[in-house]
Amino acid sequence: MEIGADLAANTNQQNNSRRSGNFPPSLWGCSFASFSFPQTEFESYSRQVEELKENVKDMLIKSKEDPVQNIEFINLLCRLGVSYHFDSQIENSLTEIFDDLPNLLEKNDYDLYTLSLLFRVLRQHGFKMPCGECILVAFETLINISRK
Repeated sequence: MEIGADLAANTNQQNNSRRSGNFPPSLWGCSFASFSFPQTEFESYSRQVEELKENVKDMLIKSKEDPVQNIEFINLLCRLGVSYHFDSQIENSLTEIFDDLPNLLEKNDYDLYTLSLLFRVLRQHGFKMPCGECILVAFETLINISRK
């Protein structure tokens, strides 16, 4: 019992003898603590964001005409961190590209960058890309380019 009482007395003495830092007042004042954002300005920004999202959605739909442009645009949206706004459109685009992948690879001679981008974007979005076929097509493409 005495040990607990001594410990409590020691703690009280330490708290009372604590030195003050005597720091000067902040140069910034309390302006950030009392910051208020006007509701009309917030609504204006919200409208602008919705308009921009519609513009980007239109750009995403227009990029569907060319699969490479579509993959590059989806990659850009992911790298910018705004792809979550367009999840359903991106999923639909990637599903169409994945379903038509054998035809795309046969009809077009894509460079290694495009093939690797296609592979990575589809893999990142959960599509099961066959590694062997993609690598084989990439090497065949490189061999064909080097022979020309």
